[in-house]
Amino acid sequence: MTQSRVRIRVLGGDPMYVIAKIAGILAAFAVGACAMPDMDSFRAPDVSIFRPASVAALRETSQRAVSAEDLVDAEGRCGGALASADQNTPAEATVAGGIALEMTECEVVRRAGHPERVALGSNERGERTATLTYIRGQRPGTYGFVSGRLTSMERAPEPAPSRPARPARQPKRSTS
Repeated sequence: MTQSRVRIRVLGGDPMYVIAKIAGILAAFAVGACAMPDMDSFRAPDVSIFRPASVAALRETSQRAVSAEDLVDAEGRCGGALASADQNTPAEATVAGGIALEMTECEVVRRAGHPERVALGSNERGERTATLTYIRGQRPGTYGFVSGRLTSMERAPEPAPSRPARPARQPKRSTS
């Protein structure tokens, strides 16, 4: 058998059948080239209708104003929302979920529980500032607020892992 016949057999057998296949593929490409879109008149869709005009506008429309009920007092309480039966016992978190920037002071307290330390004050612009510190619990750290909204979060340093005690070495036995 000649080398050309071996190639044709690999492609499908009968030489006329292979030529017909190749001609069909070339015809499909030729017809497809005629149906190509006119790239000069092609325009991408306008996606500006899906984006807000600015991030600041989106933030202003999605947040309600901070009220007195959203602010903690010097003891870390929110208008009685977390009052426990015993005032000396710190309240536990009442809402499950994470903590995110722009939350109000009381939203953070509802999720993280009663803070161990509270520092209230004002900044150079006369805005209320609050710093809530959690030493224990699921979310230990320092949470900073300006005008009742969470603006910074710092995670508390984790305690160094304790090393397990090494077992005492056994004295070597002497071979006598």
